[in-house]
Amino acid sequence: MCRLYKPLLKVQMAPVSLSSLAEHVVKASIYLAFVLHSVQSALHSSTTFSYTINSLIGVFMLWMIQAEVSLAIKRIQRKLPPGYLGIPIFREIKFILTATTGGIWRKLHENRRKYGTMFLQSLFGQTSILMGGQDDLQFVFNCDRKALTDVAWPPNIVMLLGPGAVPTQTGKYHRVLRRLLEPYFAPKFVTNYLTIMDRTTLEELDSWASSGDFVSSEVFKMYALKLFYASSFGRIDEDVIVTLHDDFKVWLGGFLSVTDKRIPGTAFDEAMKARARILDTIDVLMENFKRGNPEDSERAQTTIMGRLIYGKDKDDNRVLSRDEIKDNLLTLIFAGHDTTYLSISTILYHLSQNPDAMAALVEESSSLCEPLESEELKNAPVLNACVHESLRMDPPIPGAFRKMVKDTQHKGYTFEKGTTLNYSILMASTNESLYKNHGTFNMKRFLPKDHPLYQADMDAGIDPTQGRANYPIFGGGSHICLGKAFAQLELRVLVARLTKHYHVEVRNPQKLYFPVNGWNIEFRLTKRKDC
Repeated sequence: MCRLYKPLLKVQMAPVSLSSLAEHVVKASIYLAFVLHSVQSALHSSTTFSYTINSLIGVFMLWMIQAEVSLAIKRIQRKLPPGYLGIPIFREIKFILTATTGGIWRKLHENRRKYGTMFLQSLFGQTSILMGGQDDLQFVFNCDRKALTDVAWPPNIVMLLGPGAVPTQTGKYHRVLRRLLEPYFAPKFVTNYLTIMDRTTLEELDSWASSGDFVSSEVFKMYALKLFYASSFGRIDEDVIVTLHDDFKVWLGGFLSVTDKRIPGTAFDEAMKARARILDTIDVLMENFKRGNPEDSERAQTTIMGRLIYGKDKDDNRVLSRDEIKDNLLTLIFAGHDTTYLSISTILYHLSQNPDAMAALVEESSSLCEPLESEELKNAPVLNACVHESLRMDPPIPGAFRKMVKDTQHKGYTFEKGTTLNYSILMASTNESLYKNHGTFNMKRFLPKDHPLYQADMDAGIDPTQGRANYPIFGGGSHICLGKAFAQLELRVLVARLTKHYHVEVRNPQKLYFPVNGWNIEFRLTKRKDC
């Protein structure tokens, strides 16, 4: 799939989009008019200040012309696919104004209708190629495995995650980090967390139900933090969890920044300060854990923090540094705090809109054994189908970025070294050729063939547990989500316990788009009489 550059005569050439080429000609002509006007104004300037300003405008416009000419040449050379980029500055302003109201998503679907599953775009002032077809994502994931790409998150996000975080790494260092971290997030190991997850879940459900009023789904953020904290340390500290929750709200605000410059008073600067506070909190927690839990203790062997501190790479006996542990704990807590919270809320929203699915799930969950068993949860057909379909409809992370490190061909285009690819999970999960009536929730598409509710005409033959390009909710390639098994377990436990013990009512759904995607709701729980 990821073939290195070959002579163009041997490769099927992609067509040149005349409309996309025309965009660069029109914009270059507009910029040229500004250059001529600036030159004329500078020559007639009566002050040094006026002369300087007009000269700078002219130089800037010449740079803009050079950029448009470069893009036009790349279009002709089949190095860039079709796609409209828009006018700089105005484009960025529109992005900021519409990012949280669905403007990006509407534009994405509009471009898919116009250009297909691969097109040129500009996000955060950076030109990239958006890829959303199954074959496109398979190309990206294969390139990732073969080290033909680097990660290419926007610089503000790289700074917020930190230099030692797994999602921002590539190459040998990334492989070493994955080897050190993966054993403690593997499906078999995360079963160690089931008992404390279940106990915490039952306590939280009882708390939410006790008021008898509607509760905001924001409570799932604290819930997700408690689950991760309990799994990390073997206990819960309410004061620390509240502190982390407050700092993460500020930290997340930096994801919307269009710059990575720390200008005092800006959201990005405040987010970086919050990051520092979070790392200080984690540092104290690590020190306290080491003092109270020596390497041979039970908590050291069965908790996330214990394994991160004492675990060693089996190949070279390497251990994680303190800074690496802190950066990766921050990333993992973020995943639980925001992506898990919104995933839970999204599942409840879709179940509330689909009473047949809810009824089938209630019937199944009522028969689950006590205490809950991870293998039974993993194989509960309706439970997993409802979770898979909800995340397909609204994947919490809509996509990710990669950058080519070698010239590579795909679909008749030669992507040069340095080209940024943005693979779209949202486009892949709404692919009509894979998912019939993709805009309609239908958990039957993921039921096994021997289930009474199985519907053959909805079966696309897709196994969502494999993490392939046809269901890339947790990413793919060598950078597939590290906490996938952990996230799946906590979703199964919460949804199973909630539907087994409570009636749920949902109101005031609100769609969220960025930086995470899904539904915010208000819900009310009423204890089932037979429980």
